[in-house]
Amino acid sequence: MNNQLLKYGDVIFVNLPSHNPKGHEQEGRRPAVIVGVPSGDVRYPIVVVVPLTTQFGDWIKKNPELYPIIQAGTAGLPQKSVALCDQIRAVDIQRVIGYLGSLSFKEYLPIIDGVKRVLDLQDLERRLPL
Repeated sequence: MNNQLLKYGDVIFVNLPSHNPKGHEQEGRRPAVIVGVPSGDVRYPIVVVVPLTTQFGDWIKKNPELYPIIQAGTAGLPQKSVALCDQIRAVDIQRVIGYLGSLSFKEYLPIIDGVKRVLDLQDLERRLPL
C-alpha cells in the first residue's frame, strides 16, 4: 500500500510486531486509525496510528477521553472497538495489510483529542516559555 493514498482518519488493518521483552503494547494483526501521514521527503514511508481493540474494561469508564469507542459498522469495522490513544505508534507502510474505511470528522475528533491529551498538546503555547 502507498502512504500517499492513505489519509487522516482512515481505518487500516496493520501487522504490529511482537516485542521482547513482552510489555503492554498492542501486537499482531489488528485495525488502527491513521493519525499522522508525514509529507514531503521522508526517510522511510510510515504512517502514525492509534491501534484498536475489541477488549473492554473498567479502564474505559475511568478515562473515556483516552479510549474513545467506535461502533461496529463504522469505517468498515466488523466489531465495536476502542481506540487506544495511549498506544500511538509509527508503522512502516509495509505493515499495512489493508484498508477498511474512513471515519467522519465527528467520529475522528475524539481520537485526535485523546492523542492531544496523551502528548499533552492542549494549551502548549501557555506552558512553553517563548
